[in-house]
Amino acid sequence: MSNIFQNCSHHSIYEKYLVNCTNTTEQCFLIRYVDKMQQLNFWLNELIPVILLSISLILNIYFLGILIQEYLKMSDVTRKQYVFILSRGVSSLAAASSELIIKYDLGFCTLLGSYVGSAILLYLATARPILYSHRISVRTVYFFATGNIIGSILISATTALFQTSVLAMGPFKCDLQHCLPNLNFILFAIISILFLIPILVLSFVLAALYCYKNRMEDVSLENSSSALTSARTRLAWTLFTFTLISLSEAVPGFYMVEIEKGGLLGTCTNFYRADHLVFPTIMNSFQIILWSIALIVDPLSGLLFDPVIRKVWLRHVEDLKFFVTTR
Repeated sequence: MSNIFQNCSHHSIYEKYLVNCTNTTEQCFLIRYVDKMQQLNFWLNELIPVILLSISLILNIYFLGILIQEYLKMSDVTRKQYVFILSRGVSSLAAASSELIIKYDLGFCTLLGSYVGSAILLYLATARPILYSHRISVRTVYFFATGNIIGSILISATTALFQTSVLAMGPFKCDLQHCLPNLNFILFAIISILFLIPILVLSFVLAALYCYKNRMEDVSLENSSSALTSARTRLAWTLFTFTLISLSEAVPGFYMVEIEKGGLLGTCTNFYRADHLVFPTIMNSFQIILWSIALIVDPLSGLLFDPVIRKVWLRHVEDLKFFVTTR
C-alpha cells in the first residue's frame, strides 16, 4: 500500500484504488468522503431502488392480471374506457421490470401517452357524452393506442440516438464546440414537450371533471355520482404520479455527477473533489427513487380507486380471509 495512507487514522478498502492520487496533501481527509459516497451510493442507488422496484413489479403484475381478466369480459362500450388503462398497466410493468433488470426506463414514453389517452377519453365521456358514445368506437381507440406505441418507440429511439451521440457512443460523433450545444438543446426541447403536453392535458381534464360534476345524467361511464368521484380521484392520483415522474427527470443538471468510465473510484479527479460530491451523489439517486415511487403509486391508485379492479381484489381478500379462518 502507498505511504500516503499509512498515517491516516481512518482506513478504507478503497485506498488501493487511489494509491496514484498524489496531487493533494489531504488524502486522509478525502478518503472519509469516498467511504461516505460509496455508502450513500449503495443505499440510495442500489438497495432502496431495488426494494421499491420489486414492490412496484409485484403490484403491476397483480393489477395487470386482474385488469386483463376483467377486460376480456367487458363489452366493447366498456372496453373503450379501459384500452389506455390497459396500455398504462403494460407500460408501467415494462418500465418497472426494465429498471430493475437492465436499469433503463423502457416504456416511459408509452406510459406518458397512455396518461394522455385515458385522460382525453375520460374528458369526452364526461363533457361530450354524445360524441363519445356515437363517434368514438373501440376500434378508433385501438388505433390511437397503437399509434401511441409506435410514436413512443420512435421518440425513444431518437432520444437514445442523441444521448449516445452526446456520449460519443452513437453512430455519429458530436464535437463539443458546435454539435453538442445544438444536440443538448434538441434533447431539452423533446423532453420538455414530452412533459408539458401530459401535464397540461391532465390538469385540464381534472379541472373539467370538477366543472361537470353536476351533469351526472349525461355521463356515459356510469349514471352515478360515485363513478365520477372515482374517476376524478384516479385522475388526481395520475397527475400526482406524473408529477413525481416529472420531478425525477427535472433534477438540475449541475447537481448530477459526471462519472468517468471506471466508476466513482476509478479516477483521481473524483477523489480530489470527494468532499464536494456527497450532495451530488444524493441528487443522482433522486431520479431513480422518485421514478420507483411513481411506478408504485400508478398501479396502487388503480387498485384502490378503479371500481372494477377494486371489486375483484376485495373479493380476493375475502377469499383469503375465508381460507385462513377455515384451516
